[in-house]
Amino acid sequence: MSAPETNGARRSWLAVPLAALGGWLAWPARRARAAEKASLLARPVDTIPDDPDAQAWREADVLEVPLAPQAVVKPRRYEPGVKALEVRALYSEERLGLRLEWRDPERSAMEGGAQAFRDAVAVEFPHDPAKGIPFFGMGERERPVVIYQWKADWTASASDVDEKYPHMAVDWYPFSSRAANEIAEAADYGKEGGDKAFIPSWWAGNPLMDPALQGKRAAEKLLAHGFGTLEPVAADKQDAEAKAVWKDGVWKAVITIPRAQDAFSFERGRTFPVAFAAWNGAGQERGGEKSVSTWYFLSLEKPVGAVTYAAPLAVAAGAAAIQLVALRGLRARRAPGARPASPGAAPRGWVAEIRAWLQRRGGS
Repeated sequence: MSAPETNGARRSWLAVPLAALGGWLAWPARRARAAEKASLLARPVDTIPDDPDAQAWREADVLEVPLAPQAVVKPRRYEPGVKALEVRALYSEERLGLRLEWRDPERSAMEGGAQAFRDAVAVEFPHDPAKGIPFFGMGERERPVVIYQWKADWTASASDVDEKYPHMAVDWYPFSSRAANEIAEAADYGKEGGDKAFIPSWWAGNPLMDPALQGKRAAEKLLAHGFGTLEPVAADKQDAEAKAVWKDGVWKAVITIPRAQDAFSFERGRTFPVAFAAWNGAGQERGGEKSVSTWYFLSLEKPVGAVTYAAPLAVAAGAAAIQLVALRGLRARRAPGARPASPGAAPRGWVAEIRAWLQRRGGS
């Protein structure tokens, strides 16, 4: 290999680390731009998939949401158990879907024991956006917020105390419809022969202990108008659907809710405030001990109609028609004594036609 060729090869190899360095320097800038994004665009679909890995979710808009510990009121946290969420959105004719993804090394679903806590994630928006944007921390007295909370233990796969302690001794659970030496589940107290009064929270209407509701839905709808005012809506108004999977230290949850809410509707083309929260059960987070975000904004994309595609074609066709009319006019205004083109000659283009017409106008 000659000396010039050797020098050229060396310069090519030197460009490789320089290109890698440029890519490494550009990556934080791209991440910073993604972090600065404050709005999420929901795409229309026929049906919102409940599978977090469905292709429709891969093609959806992405919003990176950093979370901070809730340190405003007691009980406070000073380190976020969940540092960030990745949020995507889709909507159908009747429902709005949000896909939330976050890192969590340990799956926690209150699997037995008094010190077991659940992983959870929540979506919040104003009860009535027309009244303005309330404080993101549980709303305000005159401006409440609606919260949909997914709970890791509200799934059919969540284990119970007897599964955590399979050799536990059992005597008798009275008024549970179970025979002696049989372990009673909470749902047994709602069956024939059982008595819900022996599970006071369920008897009082608290959905946290309603096994029928938990078996049907994995997310709870709540209402709050300030710190310490959180309460669930009635069981017949629980309208969320949710599904989540945990794999390799990552939670992926899909929550779908009705577009028609009590005081407003998620309409196409409008923008709505939305905030998020997450709980790390392995860190014993529950209640106010959580990671939260400030307000972000969600918009529902308007479907593109046929007019949008047809308009450029119509403009192009109109321009072509105007050119043809102009050419015909130029030909009609030719001088009667103009020498005709010789047989076999190629016809002049419209630029030549206009130039000839301008020359004749200048000469007259």
